[in-house]
Amino acid sequence: MKKNEELFYLIKSLSKSEKRYFRLSSKGGEDSEYLLLFNAIEEQKTYNEAIIKETFANKSFVNQLTTIKNYLKQRILQSLRNYHARISIQAELIDIIRNVEILFHKGLYTICNSELKRAEKKAINFQQNIVLFQIKDWKRKVHQALYPQDFDSLKIIIVEQKNSLNSAVEYSNLLLANVDPINSSLSHKKTNHLHNKTLKTLHLYRKQLAAKKHEKAKNTIEKLLKEWEQQPELLKEYFTTYFSVYNNYLGYLVFKKLHKEAFVRILVLKQKAQEINSNSASLIKEKLRLYNIELEIHRYLKDLHNTQEVIENIQTFIRQNKKVIPYNYWLSFRFQFSTIYFQKKDYKESLHWINNILNNQTKKDRKDLITYTYWLNLLVHYELGNGLTLRYLITAIKKHIKKRKNIASYEMLILKLLSKTVEYSEKDKEIAFQELSFRLKEDPIPKFIIGYVNFNEWIDQKY
Repeated sequence: MKKNEELFYLIKSLSKSEKRYFRLSSKGGEDSEYLLLFNAIEEQKTYNEAIIKETFANKSFVNQLTTIKNYLKQRILQSLRNYHARISIQAELIDIIRNVEILFHKGLYTICNSELKRAEKKAINFQQNIVLFQIKDWKRKVHQALYPQDFDSLKIIIVEQKNSLNSAVEYSNLLLANVDPINSSLSHKKTNHLHNKTLKTLHLYRKQLAAKKHEKAKNTIEKLLKEWEQQPELLKEYFTTYFSVYNNYLGYLVFKKLHKEAFVRILVLKQKAQEINSNSASLIKEKLRLYNIELEIHRYLKDLHNTQEVIENIQTFIRQNKKVIPYNYWLSFRFQFSTIYFQKKDYKESLHWINNILNNQTKKDRKDLITYTYWLNLLVHYELGNGLTLRYLITAIKKHIKKRKNIASYEMLILKLLSKTVEYSEKDKEIAFQELSFRLKEDPIPKFIIGYVNFNEWIDQKY
């Protein structure tokens, strides 16, 4: 995103109700010109400043377009703050602090104390220690203004303020430790703060995995999930954090090939998600991560009957949230769809998704996924017996690979087999595939390649 495109992407991110709220709050007087600019940018599919300047050539504000755009951006952000005033406990507390600052400057200290008391209780209940530090700071300022000589009370407030800061510092240290859990260690000091406890537990969980203490790791993360579930208010407020921990747990289950257990757990998590009225960008990404895990299970348990339903749900979800989903997420999902259908021998549906990827390529695409889509395309056409098409595609993929690297020996072996045996009898194919399998045992396909397309599994099924 270029600097001059920031306003464009901000406007494009707005929902219908957010746009309506902005327009209603901006009507009249000098704001009418900003609404004209807002409407003009909203209508564009890609940002074009030259067209904006041409459209408003007869307006004086076009000579100060950068200034006007910055002002419009601030007005939109202010409108969003008002619209989402209760988006989270943290947002509510910050608004109370802003109110207290205004009241303090007016000398309305009694009202300040009333607001601070309300904010303090909420901050403690929801473990908002960073904001609690600011609340305590305003509590100190107000008390100092009312009772400048009451040093004993001031000391108590400052100690409370320091305690909230210590918890925030601990949180920062835990974040740092989780960046590199293998090479960092933590004290055994207990914490009652759920976010801090979560980071500390995840640090331990990752160390246990690295030490191959898999059963201990499983027990560790299950215990953490139970702690979250025992605090429903915090779970609801910080559901994205809980969702992320749960995804780690599901990832472990898939890693240990406990696919059926993972499948049941996914249903439980989806049920919990339906009860939460939130759809932030961070939660959307966690839901995409969950869908990835679910597709991995479908790749392994080929007899699952709801694959089509899951794929349709993913398409709907991405369509509904496309404004906040990076393009390559959609590419990754389409690639997974094509591989799953290939494994299920539904070659027509696999080819549909392959063509969807190859016919809609962009410069932003992940090169690895495009390369293995080409490979999958070859395998599908081989299965369909499309000899003429296959020979053309083999030539094309050789050119594609050579642009990036030398063709590996296993790639040449597979390409040679595809070219020669497409019109063989079934018996001759069996012999050819058996010979290929033997040669690949001497010169194996790298493991990371199998994560894209499982050539070994496909070859083994042929004899």
